[in-house]
Amino acid sequence: MKEIVISNGLYPIITQALEEMKSEQGNSFRLEKVNLSELERRTGISRAKLRRLKKNEFKAVTRNKKARKSILDGYVSIIDNLLKQGIKNSSVCFECLKRQGYPGGITIVKDYIFAHKHLLPPKRQQVAPQGNRGRRFNTEPGEAYQMDWGFVNVVTDYGPTIKCACFAMICHHCGQCYIEFFPNAKQENLFIGMLHAFRYMGLPKYVLTDNMKSIVIKRDYEGHPVWQKDYEDFMKAVGFQTKLCKPRHPFTKGKVERLVRFVKDNFLPGRTFLDVTDLNRSALDWCYIQPVF
Repeated sequence: MKEIVISNGLYPIITQALEEMKSEQGNSFRLEKVNLSELERRTGISRAKLRRLKKNEFKAVTRNKKARKSILDGYVSIIDNLLKQGIKNSSVCFECLKRQGYPGGITIVKDYIFAHKHLLPPKRQQVAPQGNRGRRFNTEPGEAYQMDWGFVNVVTDYGPTIKCACFAMICHHCGQCYIEFFPNAKQENLFIGMLHAFRYMGLPKYVLTDNMKSIVIKRDYEGHPVWQKDYEDFMKAVGFQTKLCKPRHPFTKGKVERLVRFVKDNFLPGRTFLDVTDLNRSALDWCYIQPVF
């Protein structure tokens, strides 16, 4: 523990007064028999305080600074492990600590994460920005949904990590979202995810999506999409339209891309699941409590 010197300015005054008294009394001066009344008159320090200081021969004392106890002391290793995995979201760390019995609040967790960012793995080199590529647009309630796939690694309760396809859909107007996980991104899983999302959020006028092979085959000589036959029948049966977006164009489909990243950064870190059913049950609960994007 760190040692600190107790000094509030009294010791220089006392030392000077003792030197004056020693020069006046000569060889008869004895520190252990110093006249406290005279010393009080010369220094202006009370006799009671001088009596306490005399026990240490009027020398500055050292004290061991006690380490401050923190409510996080028993949970530091948990946060450190999360930070080393690249998990810096304070809400995720707080939820993990609560499951381990942490009784404190989230503010001290945020302060700890801010002070220990050096534990995070180094970031990948960022690509130079491509600049403004278009304008954002607004839609009416229930008019348009954005849809996309994301591929994630899910930690299971029994140890191994499995790779899943995350189906994500979000309302372009209000940000209400729906996610569901599948073993792969095949067309039948796409149809199941869309039907479940429509049941949860309502049926839109049209859906914004990428140029997936399960949706569009090609474009004709006029640039119109040639739909995949099963997907075209699915659109007509359910009663919605599809609009295709340019790849990596956040102005038209950025909300769902942000949702996929939020799932990777907020929903999955620090959680384990028994199977896909348990994963999707937790995902539905997570969608219910999430604020709009």
